[in-house]
Amino acid sequence: MSRRPQQVTGLRAAPEIARTVLSWTSLGFEPLIDHYRVHGVPGDGARFEPSADNLVAKTVYPRLEHHVDPRGETWTYQLVAVSDGGRTGRPSAPLVASSTPSVVATGDPVAVIGDFDGKTVEHRFAPSGYARIPVTYPDAVFEYVDGRDTPSTAWPYLLPGPGDAWAGRKAYTARWHVELPAAPTTDHDLAVWLVDTTRLGGVLRVRVNGTELADVTLAQGATRGSREGDATVPGSALLRAYHELRVPAGRLRAGANVVELVLAEGGWVAWDAVGLFARRA
Repeated sequence: MSRRPQQVTGLRAAPEIARTVLSWTSLGFEPLIDHYRVHGVPGDGARFEPSADNLVAKTVYPRLEHHVDPRGETWTYQLVAVSDGGRTGRPSAPLVASSTPSVVATGDPVAVIGDFDGKTVEHRFAPSGYARIPVTYPDAVFEYVDGRDTPSTAWPYLLPGPGDAWAGRKAYTARWHVELPAAPTTDHDLAVWLVDTTRLGGVLRVRVNGTELADVTLAQGATRGSREGDATVPGSALLRAYHELRVPAGRLRAGANVVELVLAEGGWVAWDAVGLFARRA
C-alpha cells in the first residue's frame, strides 16, 4: 500500500477583485500526488471538517483561483492532498482569506454606464448585433453624455480594436462626458468591468480630461461575448474582467469632464459596466 500524503503546508492567499488566489508548498513524489482538494466555507474562522459538501475545487497544481462575489467575500480554507493510490493526507491548517472588495461596493457612484451584473444586455446592439457598430459609427468614436444618454441608445456593447477586421481594424474610442457640480477634494475610482474579451488580448488606454491615466493590459478572453451577453449563466465560457483605477482628485474639475477609453491594441472588449466612484471618508 502506498504511503499516506503529508499534510499540506505553506497555504497562503493573495486577494484580488472577484477572486482569491490560493497557493501552497508543493509536496514531493513519495507518494506521488494525484491532486489537491481545496475545501472552504464562507466566514471568518468558521470551523468545519473537509467533506464533499464544502469542496471548492480539485487541482493538480499548488495554486487555485477561487472566484467569489466582486463586492468581496471572506472564506476559511483547508487543503487535503490525495495520492495516486487514493490515500488522503491530514487537512492543512485553516486559512482565513478575504478577496479585495470592488469600488462598486466601497465607493459612492458619481456617474455610471450600465449595470455591474455580468451582462451586456442593457447596452446598444447587445447581445449579438456587432455588425451594426462600424456602420453606425464610421468615425470609430462613441459619444456618451451622462444624464442625457442611456446605455441602450448610446453605448454599444462592444468596443472594437485594431485586431477586428469586421470593424475596419481601427482603434475605437468611447468618449464619456461627465458633469461635476464641484471640483473633487478626494480621489475617485474608475471601475471598468468587462463581460469578455478576445483571444487577442490587447491594451485599453484610459484618458481623463485629455491626459493619460493608464494603459490597461487586457488578458485573453473567450471571444464569445460578441454573440453571448450573460456571463452569469451556469457553465458560461465568457471570461469576465475587472479593472479599477485610481483617479487623483486633481485630474477632475468642476463642470465638464471627459473620460476616454481607447482600444489601442488587440480585439474588442464587451462591456459589463463603467462607473466613476467617489471614495468614502
